Amino acid sequence: MTSPLHILLLESDTGDAKLIQELLTPQFAFELTHARTREEFAAALGGTRFDLILADYSLPSFDGLSALELALARSPDVPFIFVSGSIGEDAAVEALKRGATDYVLKTRLSRLVSATWRALRQAEQRADLEAAQQSLRRSEIYLAQAEHIAHVGWWERDFATRRVSLSDETCRIFGVQRVDLPGWHGRWLELIHPEDRSRAAEAAAAARVPGGPRYDIEYRIIRPDGSLRLVHSQGDVSWDDLGRPLRQFGVMQDITELRQAKQDLRASEMRFRTFVDHATDAFFLLDDQSTVIDANRQACADLGYTRQELIGMHRRDFDVALDEASIERLKDRVVAGEAVTFETRYRRKDGSTFPVEAHVGHFEESGHRFSCVARDITERKHAEQALRISEERFRTLVQFSFDVYWESDAQHRFTRQEFTERLTDAPAPGSEIGKTRWEIPYVEPDAEAWRKHRETLDAHLPFRDFVLARPTADGGKRFVSVSGLPVFDEAGRFVGYRGVGRHITEQKKAEEALRRSQAYLAEAQRLSNSGAFAFNKERSLYWSEQLYRIWGFDPEDEIPSRDAWWQRVHPDDRDNARQELQNALRERHDFAMEYRIVLPDGTLKHLRTIGHPFYTAAGDLVEVVGTTLDVTERKRAQAEHQRLRELEADLAHLNRLSIMGELTASLAHEILHPIATARNNARAGMRFLAMNPPNLPEVMDALACVVRDADRAKDIVARIRDHIRKKPPRKERFEINDAITEVIVMARNVVDMNHVSVRTSFRDPMPALWGDRVQVQQVILNLLLNAAEAMSSMEGSRQLSISTDFSEPDGLLVEVRDSGPGLAQEQLQDIFKAFYTTKPSGIGMGLSICRSIVDAHGGRLWAEANHPRGAVFRLTLPAAEAGS
Repeated sequence: MTSPLHILLLESDTGDAKLIQELLTPQFAFELTHARTREEFAAALGGTRFDLILADYSLPSFDGLSALELALARSPDVPFIFVSGSIGEDAAVEALKRGATDYVLKTRLSRLVSATWRALRQAEQRADLEAAQQSLRRSEIYLAQAEHIAHVGWWERDFATRRVSLSDETCRIFGVQRVDLPGWHGRWLELIHPEDRSRAAEAAAAARVPGGPRYDIEYRIIRPDGSLRLVHSQGDVSWDDLGRPLRQFGVMQDITELRQAKQDLRASEMRFRTFVDHATDAFFLLDDQSTVIDANRQACADLGYTRQELIGMHRRDFDVALDEASIERLKDRVVAGEAVTFETRYRRKDGSTFPVEAHVGHFEESGHRFSCVARDITERKHAEQALRISEERFRTLVQFSFDVYWESDAQHRFTRQEFTERLTDAPAPGSEIGKTRWEIPYVEPDAEAWRKHRETLDAHLPFRDFVLARPTADGGKRFVSVSGLPVFDEAGRFVGYRGVGRHITEQKKAEEALRRSQAYLAEAQRLSNSGAFAFNKERSLYWSEQLYRIWGFDPEDEIPSRDAWWQRVHPDDRDNARQELQNALRERHDFAMEYRIVLPDGTLKHLRTIGHPFYTAAGDLVEVVGTTLDVTERKRAQAEHQRLRELEADLAHLNRLSIMGELTASLAHEILHPIATARNNARAGMRFLAMNPPNLPEVMDALACVVRDADRAKDIVARIRDHIRKKPPRKERFEINDAITEVIVMARNVVDMNHVSVRTSFRDPMPALWGDRVQVQQVILNLLLNAAEAMSSMEGSRQLSISTDFSEPDGLLVEVRDSGPGLAQEQLQDIFKAFYTTKPSGIGMGLSICRSIVDAHGGRLWAEANHPRGAVFRLTLPAAEAGS
């Protein structure tokens, strides 16, 4: 066994339980569950699945037979072995009769291992047998179901015993009960239709002759209930070494429904062919290359070809109105599942053409196939043309809901005018006949509008709602909206216009009021540089005029399509904006997003869009309304603010350069000292090499000193480079005491030159800082140099002290005290302002930059008076957080 056994032990004696476990451990890998009472035993049976149960026969409050009954009820297939010191032979026999697997006396406990092996093997064998039996039963059920579904059964003949075996399905096919009788052969022949009986018997006999034909025959049977079935039976014969037939095994299928279906299909095909050939419409079957593969009699009659001539022709050979591209587009629509109906023209064999209405469908048979039904619509076209002429005037009137009906000739002169009775100020009848529309007095439109209108008329195009204003007797205006359709004769020549006019004076007044209201809204949007919109699932519903301008579209054009305005969204923002919109619509909440757009002229804009979706009670999206704001100027202001911050950084860099210029002598001294030391060590190494023999250990020590001094010089140069070069802020953890010590070293020459005594008082240890080391050192250096310069003109002691300490709540404090002339009270705040200076040659930016640096690090810098004289500058900085 690859996995450990799970053994349940029912034993009240802890010592016996330990003895049993020690006995089994060398032989088995197992996990033991120890139960001492009935309750523990029952609880264990309800949980883990066990491979073996061991139980004492006699327990203080529970007996072994009750434990056996409980185990058989819950796990009947688990081996159960009694391990007892008090079970007698009669009790053991009774236990085995009730279902125990074995028993082992505690006085002969060595038998427990062999009894366990035997019980486990028996359980495994029983499980394998049960699985095999279940598999066999399933296979037999599946076979019977398959036979029943396929109407296929099996049969077998034993020629030696003359016994015949039939499956259940074979019995059902014959309509008899299951039999296994020697006389079945005669019974079989009696059930065969008399006309097929001799043929079936001959086929059966021929299959038993060596080298004879295989048994494979169709015949009819008449069931005992009188029903007739058609069957297909096949069988193979097995032979002995002497060539004698031993047995024959075969299958039988009821093919009654299959044969009937084939006959019905042939009859249906014949009926369909007769129907198609006698139809008054032309039928074509086309393959995937639009080649005719079949046609009916009417198709041949319409086109003047024989059926043999049509088959193999391409559609374009007779369809003169469709080019190759049009045919391919039609095929794509049909393949996509669309039933396509269209009009075209066919050409007969004699060259004449006629109009047809074609219906094209699609079906699958060895690839794409297309059916086409074409109807000659010549007569219908003639009727439609006559109807069109008679109804055209009426349709024009109904279409435009007119106040006046008019007609004009090819020169656009009125030939007919009919005014409705409700038009009280209509011109006198016939007063405008023979005149063009622009020859009649008018107030509006302007010359440009008239020019465009006349271009439309000269192009013989339909027009709608051309608005003009006529003067009225009281000095006012009468507005008329005119619409017209061009008229052509049968030869296609333009003969004039028919149209209508509507009195829209009241409508114009309402439009003017609406226009004023919209103007107020548009002005508000223009001032706020915002625009409104609305859209639904399918399309945009509304764009305000200002929204057109924001997006760079012409307000005179229709609302831009979704593809058009999505294309103007910046490519880097397009996917994010689309995803935010989809998430908001899916989760049904308002949205607000910012993105960029690029106009055709390359202009870049920053937009902020806020939207609110509306839904039906069923949760379907109705529409989304919202506002788009142009925030480009705000973004530019933010960029300008950033530019000023960068300028401030540049000034800080210039301040560092200025300071470093003052420290040049000190830095030169710092660099020359390690160089001189390195030179002395190098000369010592040369002397040690010149000895005889050379003192190599001393040479190595001297060279190591040279390397150390060179590294010191390199570190000094690196500090100088960091302070001089301009680079972006670099955040890091560093110790403030070490940083101040480096600054004191750099400023040593200036301090010495001004005879300043420097004293340090560092709290140790101090928390680490998180920030830009160079910038913080720039602040300390500024304060140190300012103090030294302030004391340079003082007589007496010049004291400069630098100290570090903790500051509340969780930061650190740096103090720089001097004994100089100090600062007046009004100077304590002004000194941190840009361009304020107390130095004759200063520019007033040093302390301003220092405060900006400290502020950027989250700290504070201020100045106070030092007692008895001088000034003290204090700065606080937050300590680095753990793990930063």
